[in-house]
Amino acid sequence: MKASIVLSDFRVDFPNFSMGPIELDVRAGERLALIGANGAGKSTTLNAIAGRLTEYRGRVEVGGEEVVAQAHRVRESVGLLPERLLGFGWMTVAEHIAFLSNFFPTWDKKHATELLDRLALPAKSKVGTLSKGMQIKLALIGAEAFRPPILLLDEPTSGIDPVMRGELLAVIADCAPRGGERIVVFSSHILEDVERIADRVVLLQSGSVICDMSTEALQATEPGTPISELLYSRLTPHG
Repeated sequence: MKASIVLSDFRVDFPNFSMGPIELDVRAGERLALIGANGAGKSTTLNAIAGRLTEYRGRVEVGGEEVVAQAHRVRESVGLLPERLLGFGWMTVAEHIAFLSNFFPTWDKKHATELLDRLALPAKSKVGTLSKGMQIKLALIGAEAFRPPILLLDEPTSGIDPVMRGELLAVIADCAPRGGERIVVFSSHILEDVERIADRVVLLQSGSVICDMSTEALQATEPGTPISELLYSRLTPHG
């Protein structure tokens, strides 16, 4: 399945939150950041693309196929690092990775081992004893090791120390190099991370898109100003 994401007239209604309509078209090779405050709709959007959210109006397509109608094919094409990390606490890291490998025909055992070594994850440690940063690293392996054409990352660097953030961002950048065929969509409220990874940003506010542009175009609005500062000014009430 070729990497592409299309949201058309996407709308979601929760008891205390409504989102949309959203129009979004992401093509192969793009590294897109979803930016916004908590509750802006970032996780909702990612879950819809991953097929985890089925109660919506409009259309969500991955690789030209509607995600609800083709849920099995979508799952094989989309790797998701979720906002809420899942895992069996009694398993070791190695057992958890081996368990996940059973669900993906394209699982690359060598790639998983390389990521395990690069991220310095202790293979014999119990999942339940890992720090938040280590759990995020493990979740990244689970999302990436079967080499999906689309990689979705929900707040991958939230709540971890700067050194570990740097390690994770370097792995993400290497897994989906600029000019490649893969799509990376990640949500974040750490604007410096966006500046390092993204080539396109979509700003969400109260369930609506208030800005969608390339980082190059954004930079051109105020040459010399850091991308993080430009994003911050657009997200604040007086921006």
